[in-house]
Amino acid sequence: MAKPGKTAAKGAEAIAAAIALDIGSGQLGNGAWLKQIDIETRYRCTRADARRALEALAIKGRIQRIPQRGYFVSIVDESQRHELVEVRVLLETAMIPSIVERATKKDIADLRRLAASFAAAARKDDVTERYMTNRAFHVHLSELCANRELAKLALAVRGDLPTTRIAQWHSQARIDQSAREHSLIVEALADRDVRKLTDLIAVHIRQPGEPRPSQPMRRRARAAGARG
Repeated sequence: MAKPGKTAAKGAEAIAAAIALDIGSGQLGNGAWLKQIDIETRYRCTRADARRALEALAIKGRIQRIPQRGYFVSIVDESQRHELVEVRVLLETAMIPSIVERATKKDIADLRRLAASFAAAARKDDVTERYMTNRAFHVHLSELCANRELAKLALAVRGDLPTTRIAQWHSQARIDQSAREHSLIVEALADRDVRKLTDLIAVHIRQPGEPRPSQPMRRRARAAGARG
């Protein structure tokens, strides 16, 4: 498990949010075991709060529990990942006509700023900053959709995809390409080009041409669990 955080989280809800952030950013990877004692150390919390945080995340499906073994980050294998990616494409492209209709000059300027923030983070070796700036861009874009339930569902599905080698940014080249795609997305929105924006979003989500894992993630995670 990674090094403890610099500041202590307060309360089970805050700890659960901090763990979820580390799962989302890939610091706690697909299938990683979450030992309670490690949670106490990493997030500087009490045993009771660590237990309640893990229980809350298990209820939400972000982690799973094996009796007598403990908790681990929910595993998304290649087949599930592909299905979730296609669901994301359906949901996020469905939002585009509304986003194009409602986006103001200020919204477009804000998206340009957020795209620049991600591009800057892409050049740093800080996975949390990279994750947060990327998410901020997509959250702001989704918030422009008039259908709030559609936007919430799209962001929820996005949250089900872990930021690991199986899901996102297999290389620095892919990170740089994502940054360029953010800029292209903003310019297509500024041009009010629904078709181009739809195509860009689909390509951005699918990341065509990326290598697939040579071995199913679920099998590797189980093997790691057996060794642990």
